[in-house]
Amino acid sequence: MSDDITLQVSRHAYERAKSRFRWKSTVLDKMAYRAFHEGIRHCDTNGRVNKYITDTFLAYKTATNIRIHGDVVYLFSGNGILITLYSLPNEYRKYVKAFK
Repeated sequence: MSDDITLQVSRHAYERAKSRFRWKSTVLDKMAYRAFHEGIRHCDTNGRVNKYITDTFLAYKTATNIRIHGDVVYLFSGNGILITLYSLPNEYRKYVKAFK
């Protein structure tokens, strides 16, 4: 994805950020930007994390751009809209640290 995409956050993503992480909308806006530009992409992974992201992609067919930043999985659509986000399962956290 190129840097000229304007990121947007869906109402659903705001609701999920509030309920799952207790983030305010301003925090989510900053984290979504960071995740999109600095997060771990599917092509940057291998092994178990790659399989996990592939399975997530197949489950959420509208989310064509999945990023991992910190311990959070961000699901973006192809046109730069953050659809939803959730915690990275504990079993993958140690592997994600190796990609940083």
